[in-house]
Amino acid sequence: MSLSGKFGLWRELPIAAEATAWLFLSWLVLDVLPGKLYRHCMQPRLRARELAEEQRLRQIKRVSWAVQRTSIRLPWRSVCFHRGIAAHQMLRRRGIASILHYGVNPKENLAAHVWVTASGRPVVGVREAVGYTQIAVFPDAGKNTGASVLNAHASFR
Repeated sequence: MSLSGKFGLWRELPIAAEATAWLFLSWLVLDVLPGKLYRHCMQPRLRARELAEEQRLRQIKRVSWAVQRTSIRLPWRSVCFHRGIAAHQMLRRRGIASILHYGVNPKENLAAHVWVTASGRPVVGVREAVGYTQIAVFPDAGKNTGASVLNAHASFR
């Protein structure tokens, strides 16, 4: 398959490369490096930018497309947590407030799932979140119940 076939148009190559970089960094932080470095990835600073509603929606769609399309072509494992962190970072760097949601499904042996929304719109993982109970949001708007919100025993889809 040609490069243009994989990523759509050539002009989308930079955002696809950025998504790949963020997916790699999230994989590195979550799966390779020790410790709890992931917490810093879940609450990135929001860059101050004024965007028109049309620009904001276009950027949300582009980030969603880039993360979803590149994540299925990676040589390493990419699950909802990796995609969520990548999308969250990319949107907030563009000045778009996004929310990373963390949920569990008690019916599936405490399976965990991460999804991202921005401006009330789905970005990544929202369709798969049906049946999951949200237990935390990032950035924390006073809704998280404690520092140990993330369960080490939960399995990500």
